[in-house]
Amino acid sequence: MKKNSFFSTGILLACIAVSLANCGGDKENSIDNPPPADPCDGVNAKFAANVLPLIQAKCQGCHKTGGGAPFALETYDQIKAKASNIKDAAVTNSRMPKGGPALTAAEKKTLGCWIDGGAINN
Repeated sequence: MKKNSFFSTGILLACIAVSLANCGGDKENSIDNPPPADPCDGVNAKFAANVLPLIQAKCQGCHKTGGGAPFALETYDQIKAKASNIKDAAVTNSRMPKGGPALTAAEKKTLGCWIDGGAINN
């Protein structure tokens, strides 16, 4: 009987040890590792109120009908059609505007969030 009791106690202790070893939980979703915040939270990226005035001020010096750039950015349709180009050139790689100061971090965030949000006419 003592042998059986010793064996049962050993199995019980092994089960407890395995259970305690797995108490760490899911580290990726723990409170210590919250999911990354959406970089566009709180960014006001409305076309008419924020994006168009930015394009007018920073891009339309060249990107206008008859301007020095190869395409105009004067209407919503023109701007939406070139949204990925705008993001690459002005937001991601800071190649535009040529001959002028690069966009500020806030301006890049506004344009990038508007484009990432579907470049809607709002």
